[in-house]
Amino acid sequence: MNKRFIVPGVDARTTLAQAAPALLLAKAEPLFDLEDAARGGADADAVHDMRVASRRLREAMRLLGPLYPPKAFGTWYKRVRRITRALGPVRDSDVFIEDFTKLGNHVGAEGKRAVAFMVGYRTGRREHELDVLDAELAGLDLAENRRSFESFARRLADPASAGEPLAGFAYGAVAERAATVFGAQPAALVSEHVTRQHELRIDYKRLRYAVEVFAPCYGDSFDDLHETLTAFQDTLGDLHDMHVFLEMLRAPERIEAAARAGVSADALAEVEALLEERAHADFERFVGLVSAHPAEALLPELLLPLARVPEPEMPPVEPITAGVSEELAVAAPVVVGEEPWAEGWDAAETVVDTAPVVDPGDIPV
Repeated sequence: MNKRFIVPGVDARTTLAQAAPALLLAKAEPLFDLEDAARGGADADAVHDMRVASRRLREAMRLLGPLYPPKAFGTWYKRVRRITRALGPVRDSDVFIEDFTKLGNHVGAEGKRAVAFMVGYRTGRREHELDVLDAELAGLDLAENRRSFESFARRLADPASAGEPLAGFAYGAVAERAATVFGAQPAALVSEHVTRQHELRIDYKRLRYAVEVFAPCYGDSFDDLHETLTAFQDTLGDLHDMHVFLEMLRAPERIEAAARAGVSADALAEVEALLEERAHADFERFVGLVSAHPAEALLPELLLPLARVPEPEMPPVEPITAGVSEELAVAAPVVVGEEPWAEGWDAAETVVDTAPVVDPGDIPV
C-alpha cells in the first residue's frame, strides 16, 4: 500500500477509540507543516498541497465527527474550513494561469492575444487573493494552535463506547458515499448536464477521501482502488475546469474588457473553440471510465475489503516436547499400520483366553 496512507498502529481490527485520534493526527500533520511554504503564494505547489491537506482533514473530521464532543469539533472544523476557503481562490488562479498559458501553444497569433489577455486578468486577481490568504493564516495562527488540535484529536466524547473495529465503522461510511456517487452518475452521463457533472466530481472526491481515511483497512487492495477513484475525480475535475474557463471567457464584462484591450471577437472565438474541444474530450474520458468501472464492479472493490476483517493472529503454540531431551521422549504406544484393524491383520493369530468355561450347573448353591 502507498506509504503516504499508512498510519502506524492502525489496521482493520483497531478499535475506533484508538484509530480515530491516530487518523486525525495523520491527516492534520501536512496541514500544519505546509503553512510557512504556502504563505505569500510564491510556492504554488505548497498552496496546492496545503489546500488538499485541508480537504482531506475536513473529510476525516466529517467521518469521525460523531465520536467527538460537538462544541470542540465545531470549533476546529470551522477553522479548517476557513483554511480551505482562503487557499481555494489562489489555487484556482494558479490552475487557470498554468492551463491557459499552455493553450497558447495550440492557437494562432490572434488566439495568443486572447490567451495573454485572460492570463493577465487572472494574474491581477491572484494578487488580491494572496492578501486575503495571508491575513486568514495569520489570524488562525496554526503553529500556536497545533497543540490545541492534538489535544482535541485525543479527546473522544465517550471512548468506552468506541470499541467497534475500524473496518465496521468504515463499511457504513464508504457505503453511504458510494450510494451517493452511483445514484448521481446516470444523470451526469448526459453531456449537457454540466451541473450534474460538477456535483458528481464533488461526490467522487468525498468517496476518494473516505477511502484514503480508511486506507489501513484495505491493505493490498488499496492502490488499485485509489487509482480508479483518482482517475474519476481528475477527469471530472478537468471537465469542470473547461466549463469554468468557458464561462469566464463568455462573461459580458470580460468580452468588453478584451475589446478595450484590442482583443478581437475572432480571437476569443478561437480560444473558445479549443476549450469546447477539450471539454468534449474530457467528457468522453469520463464515459470511458464508467464503462471500464461500472457500479456493479466498483462497489465490491469498495466494500468487500471492509467486510472481511481478518481474525486476530494467535501466538504460536510450543510443541509439548519442547525442551525435553531425546532420551526422555516417550514413544507412542501404537505404531501406525499395526493396529488390529489394519490391512493384513489375521484374527487367528491373536491370543485367545484359554481359561475353562464354567457350567452354571456346576456352581454350588
